[in-house]
Amino acid sequence: MTLASFLVFLCLVSGTFQLQSLDDTEKFWTEDASTGVLYQINSESALTWHQARKSCQDQNAELLSITEIHEQEYVGELIKKFSFALWIGLNALNFNSGWQWAGGSPFRYLNWAPGSPFPAPGKICGTMNPRQNAKWENEACNQRFGYICKKRKVSSKFDNITKEEMRHIKCAEHWWPYAGHCYSIQREFKTWKDALTSCKGQGGDLASVHNIAEYSFLVSQLGYKPTEELWLGLNDLKNHFYFEWSDGTPVTFTTWQRRQPTYRNDLEDCVVMKGQDGYWATEICDKQLGYICKKKPSSQSPEEKIKDPGCQEGWKRYGFHCYLVGTALVTFSDANKTCEQSNAYLATVETRNEQAFLISLTGLRSEKYFWLGLSDTEEQGMFRWTSGETPSFTHWNSGMPGKEQGCVAMGTGAGAGLWDVISCQETANFLCKQLAVEVPPLALPAQVSAATCAQGWDGAPQADSCFKFFVRDKNLKKNWFEAEEFCREIGGNLVTINSKEDQTLIWQLALEKGLQTQGFWIGLFFLNPDEGFTWIDGSPVTYKNWDEGEPNNAEGIEHCVMFIRSPQMRWNDLYCEHLLNWICETKKGTLLKPEPNNKDEYQAVQNSDGWIIYEDKQYYFSTESVPMEKARKICQRNFADLVVIENENERRFIWKYINRKLSDIFLERESYFIGLFVSSDQKLSWLGKTPVNYVAWAPGEPNYSHNDKNCVVITKDFGFWNSINCGLKNNFICERHNSTYSGFVPTVLPPLGGCPEMWILFQNKCYKIIGSREEERLTWYSARRACVELGGNLASIHSAQVQAFLTFHLKDVTDETWIGLNDEHSYIWTDGSPYDYACWARGFPLHKYNRIGTKVDCIAMTMRSVDEAGKWENTDCHHNKSYICHMDSKPELFHTTSAPDSDFFHYGNSSYLIIPSKMSWEEARKACREKSSELASISDYYCNKLLLLQATQYGEPLWIGLNSNMGYGYFRWSDKKKVDFSNWRYGEPEEKIACVFLELSGKWKTAPCNEKHFSVCKKSEDIVPSDPPQDIGRCPQSGHITWIPFRSHCYYFNANEMSWVQSVTQCIRSGGMLTSVEDLTESNFLAEHADSYTSKTSGFWIGLYRNINGQLVWQDNSALDFVNWDEAEPLEEQSENEYCVQLSASSGSWNSIPCSSGKGFICKTPKTVPAVANAKGGQKHSDQRTVWILLILVLFILVGVGIMVYFFFKIKIQSEAEPAVGLRSMLLEYSNALAGGDDENDPASSKGGSEHSAVHCENTATL
Repeated sequence: MTLASFLVFLCLVSGTFQLQSLDDTEKFWTEDASTGVLYQINSESALTWHQARKSCQDQNAELLSITEIHEQEYVGELIKKFSFALWIGLNALNFNSGWQWAGGSPFRYLNWAPGSPFPAPGKICGTMNPRQNAKWENEACNQRFGYICKKRKVSSKFDNITKEEMRHIKCAEHWWPYAGHCYSIQREFKTWKDALTSCKGQGGDLASVHNIAEYSFLVSQLGYKPTEELWLGLNDLKNHFYFEWSDGTPVTFTTWQRRQPTYRNDLEDCVVMKGQDGYWATEICDKQLGYICKKKPSSQSPEEKIKDPGCQEGWKRYGFHCYLVGTALVTFSDANKTCEQSNAYLATVETRNEQAFLISLTGLRSEKYFWLGLSDTEEQGMFRWTSGETPSFTHWNSGMPGKEQGCVAMGTGAGAGLWDVISCQETANFLCKQLAVEVPPLALPAQVSAATCAQGWDGAPQADSCFKFFVRDKNLKKNWFEAEEFCREIGGNLVTINSKEDQTLIWQLALEKGLQTQGFWIGLFFLNPDEGFTWIDGSPVTYKNWDEGEPNNAEGIEHCVMFIRSPQMRWNDLYCEHLLNWICETKKGTLLKPEPNNKDEYQAVQNSDGWIIYEDKQYYFSTESVPMEKARKICQRNFADLVVIENENERRFIWKYINRKLSDIFLERESYFIGLFVSSDQKLSWLGKTPVNYVAWAPGEPNYSHNDKNCVVITKDFGFWNSINCGLKNNFICERHNSTYSGFVPTVLPPLGGCPEMWILFQNKCYKIIGSREEERLTWYSARRACVELGGNLASIHSAQVQAFLTFHLKDVTDETWIGLNDEHSYIWTDGSPYDYACWARGFPLHKYNRIGTKVDCIAMTMRSVDEAGKWENTDCHHNKSYICHMDSKPELFHTTSAPDSDFFHYGNSSYLIIPSKMSWEEARKACREKSSELASISDYYCNKLLLLQATQYGEPLWIGLNSNMGYGYFRWSDKKKVDFSNWRYGEPEEKIACVFLELSGKWKTAPCNEKHFSVCKKSEDIVPSDPPQDIGRCPQSGHITWIPFRSHCYYFNANEMSWVQSVTQCIRSGGMLTSVEDLTESNFLAEHADSYTSKTSGFWIGLYRNINGQLVWQDNSALDFVNWDEAEPLEEQSENEYCVQLSASSGSWNSIPCSSGKGFICKTPKTVPAVANAKGGQKHSDQRTVWILLILVLFILVGVGIMVYFFFKIKIQSEAEPAVGLRSMLLEYSNALAGGDDENDPASSKGGSEHSAVHCENTATL
């Protein structure tokens, strides 16, 4: 074993040995060399905000935070090539505060996009949008985007307090010491600049705040009052929307008020501290307010120990209590005993301000935890202080309290002040608390409100709250945000459960009303990523009643809490957008406001044909999803057009109607086409030419990425507008005026036009194929951009005729060629046209990822083989390929032609002429001969395509030279050419109909020779080959098989009955294939010999079968130019598995029967012509080698068949294609490996097919 092999072995068995270096593990990260920060752009993902954050955290990183202008510019450059938004760490998930960065970075720099942050409920997570110059937008956190992670090579550490800063310092009178600085509140009102001057005049500066401990000190120990507004040193006067401290210290911490900092007022450049919690807000700098100064101490006194009044030495006073910071790491029980020895107890926390005071004592300490006196050791899930009291305040960490039982400790450092439930046996420092001396303990009697509950509300005598269950019909249920807003509007909140008694009370009320099995929202939520579960009214989380396995935050999106639908009414965390009933709670005596009106504020009337009347207009709201082109046709057929929204009232009416009247109808899409169009030059126009005087774009819209989002939809969520690809299926809204029922808008055909030089005109479109030279080839995205720059787009294909046209012009291309189709969760054309036609190659389309994990979203036409030429494959968008552009023809380049050129046109060694007059087959042949030509024979796939294009120009089928009535008993070309190629439509050829024409689908069809059609003539310089001598050669020699010679072939009749597939295998093992039949003479020969076996079998398998597209083909790839059907054969409607053909032993005629039937079989093989110098001994060995080679070939074919069958079923299930499989699956996969054929779109041949098992072209949508 080599060293490398041994290392790999160690890696596999232990999972701990790594061959990669650190740099290798970070190969997906981009480093900013100037800062050492690493960034990871996850553009291919589609996750919710919380899922994206977890993905970053799993890599020891965090969602992107932007704290510097340089960082914004650097990341903006990294993502500028993308056309979609990406999640960043920006959020407003804390209902009590403002915008913040996940991970705790300071929110000191603002770069919102215009119109953002958009004030919509639930839009509280942030994205960075390259389409908006990398500016930020707010979105609902459940949206799915890519995301950006950020990490440092060396993790930043929280700055704990130093020993120097812990030393006692002396401050001047009215200044208060903390962590090495002195602070003072100055209540003389001044402007921000005057306040700064005043602080500097006292040897300091306006206060800067660098961590939560310092912030907590200002709130709890400096005498701050909730009614005050005090200037801090933070401002953006130097750089707009970039906040800095006036003392020049780095910005490391922010704590903004709700909806702050504001982005809408350019005058608010200075920052104040205000409100109950001392959160920050921007303010006009000229406003006169109090302020906080901060300065270095004048001296230090290491020996002097300050004793707070009413407290023992070393204890700190706050309010009526004294607090001691412990000096040892001990268990919860030992900590409690230590406090009791000092006539104290482990600290309780009763208010937010007391919490802030404790953070100021411990937040900067080096210990990880400090014990508080809280635990649920006596009753799991019910937290109580060591005194036995129930908490009135809690401050849980993320995910806390979970289901684990334990004791509560308060964290330090980056998580300072957050509470965790940990094992009571762990060791931590602790906080003791006791009443200050000379302060009598308060003995407040329990007070019960004398007020009662309003009518319709329920309560209990011992409770001070009232409750009401709101049960609504399905279309009026609410998500969590809407339910809370409803409760708040009437004077309450969603219900809070603080104890087992509360839970029991709610359960009893639900039981009385028979509602215990309903689902209800309650007021508990977990939206802030850095905090735990919180009650919406600010109550402490002291009780929990989770259901088994909850909370589990499934898929990272379950952040709101409900009563589950069970008799116990346990709790479950759930996706906040679910629609449920809800329970509101108010305090007794609260004056209730009227409930919000759930009735439609717009009284819409429906007329007799189902249209909705509003003011002077009538509207039709579709319940089916279609592309825009089809939507508009449906509107126009009903004397209407897609809706034009002219003002805010009309928009609100439409939005409200969608949400309230259609909410209980299942819709495939939740957006609706309107009549607005976005041109490629970014101009807006209503389809009915109404001036655009009103718009209501959603944030970030319209989206001009790739110039392929030219249509507009109104969304169900907020009623705002998004630009989308016109080919995507959506619902739609039609509109007509009451007075204009006769105003039907006819479909206007575009004017005829011509094409620029080097472009090809076809069906009034111009096409250009680019990429004949390697350097011209591009990726799919670059090719699209190149086509747009030429005034067009990548080509779309909507018919067999365009498919044939492009295939023919690609005949000299050997590689794949891009077209405009790509996979955006569904197939769409980049020019916005509907996906209504498809022509997939065998085995395609693939899933979004191929079998080796490469994303294959873009579609190309393949030219790897003749039988699949032009068919479509999905492949990696980033490969360089040739490409096809198209554009509308240009009327100014139009030149009139009375008809297509009547001269002969050339292809290969032949010339062709269309006779645009209807005549019978014989008349057409005569007309061709008068022009020294013959009715055309078709020699190959491309010749067939060429003639199809000619037929398409005239819109008429064409007689061709194939005929079975020329004395041969089988189909022959009138110019005596051999039939080497055939392209019959489904159910053809019919035996007793002699003449053949080329359909507009490209297929061949038999017809009575007196029918009248256009025709195509052909002159050829090719010499008609003479048939080879019929009797030269000999048959194989075998001891157990008797071959019967006839003309140039040998035949083996076997009466042992077996299935068609088994017969194919037996023939190959014997050195041949199931027989094909060229003419009546050969048919009579077979019938004569088959007749002698009638006592052993009723029929023999021959090599004819129907492929997956319904075409009859020979197993040996011979052209089908002769048939000998029995009466009523072949059937127009084939039975499910009648795909194989037998020759009747008694009559010699043919029937189609199930391939699994047991029949004899006839094998056929060419005679061998012996070489003159061939020795007899060598011949024997040669024959043996031939047999072995054939056996090996059979083995490979059977293995291939097995593999193809496996993938056929696998892909079939994945694509939900038609379920007509059964035994024929194996047969059809097998047949495709043996014989291909041109199967251009033919509605008649689309029966029972699977797009994954064979070449398959079809219309995918019909009007």
